[in-house]
Amino acid sequence: MAERNCALQSTAYRHLRSAFQEKHKAAAALLKEGKKGVWMLGDEVPEEIILAAGMVPVRLWGKSGDRPHADTYLEASFGAVWRGYFESLVSEETSRLIDHLVLSNSSDIIQKLYYYLLQLKKIEPERHLPVPTYVDYWLANRDFRSQERNWKETEKFLNQMETWANRRISDKDLSEAIGLCNEHKGALRQLSSLRYGKKSKITGSEALTIVGGSFYLDKKEAAKLIRSLVQEAQEWPETQAVRCFYTGSLQDTPEVYLLMEEGGLNVVSEDKIFGDRYMDMDTDPSLSPLMAVSRRYHYRFPGSERSFTSDRAESLPRRAEETGAEGIVVFMNKNDESYIWDLPRQKKELDKLGIKVLVIENQKYPLDDKPGLLERFKAFAEEVKRGRDHA
Repeated sequence: MAERNCALQSTAYRHLRSAFQEKHKAAAALLKEGKKGVWMLGDEVPEEIILAAGMVPVRLWGKSGDRPHADTYLEASFGAVWRGYFESLVSEETSRLIDHLVLSNSSDIIQKLYYYLLQLKKIEPERHLPVPTYVDYWLANRDFRSQERNWKETEKFLNQMETWANRRISDKDLSEAIGLCNEHKGALRQLSSLRYGKKSKITGSEALTIVGGSFYLDKKEAAKLIRSLVQEAQEWPETQAVRCFYTGSLQDTPEVYLLMEEGGLNVVSEDKIFGDRYMDMDTDPSLSPLMAVSRRYHYRFPGSERSFTSDRAESLPRRAEETGAEGIVVFMNKNDESYIWDLPRQKKELDKLGIKVLVIENQKYPLDDKPGLLERFKAFAEEVKRGRDHA
């Protein structure tokens, strides 16, 4: 399915789409007037603290096409998406924009990339590559000991930002940044609410484009554009596709979602940073600012690689039901198959809810068999429809 005319006719959507498609240009505009950029890879980098330090959080994007640096330095076990991120980091076009770099332990592969980058900096000190900082939250348990540990990790990150910014971050600075981020996430939740249920007005590819585009704009400007788009989208036609929840390999381009839509499926929610997991909860302004930031990243929707399968077995089926999903698509790239760990326990709960599951493994990035994938998506859409008719 191609992008819908109703979206393309929206000025707000086109603005967000342009930022998403031209990330390099949008990032350069964010960093104008000498502002320092802190580039982020991973889901658990506290952007509130970066903003409070007077710097700009920039989400790293992956490079498609040829990846000569990744082919030279990385072993074969790195999946294609992660090779793209590495290539983007070390390529001159992107690296010259990078003042500081932060990775979080959102997955094992990001942890490995962190150590590879440290070694690369030692081997080639002349390369324009900042020494990365690492945010090491403990995300599996939600007990007091884990909470206390993560609070200290957040404080450590704040101290690092103060060093980079050469200024103290006050509680007032952090509270103002929290308010700005909450405003952005709140606008995105308004958008997401239009995706859910039988009267969905937003497609998955549109949502991914909007969320992704908002990462490369000033947050206040992004929130304003999203709120404007939400008002317009009230009048957009309802989508007619089978509603799906997406989990699996990160999708930072709409390619897979668009192919799903062509096959009669529409993603109404996902557990990914370019989607619902980014805005699932605010940072609580009633708490002390540092504790509030720590709790947000600790208590958000559990991710696959840093949460217990028991938590995922409960949370994912419940989330799928809440958003009106009729099916689950588990889409995994080659060397990126950890998501299959969750499925056996989730499947029991999904079967009780009557939610069907499609598992797709060993995919390459970019996609190398679109016709074959399209047929699988079409077949799954028909399977869900048959089950719906016989329910």
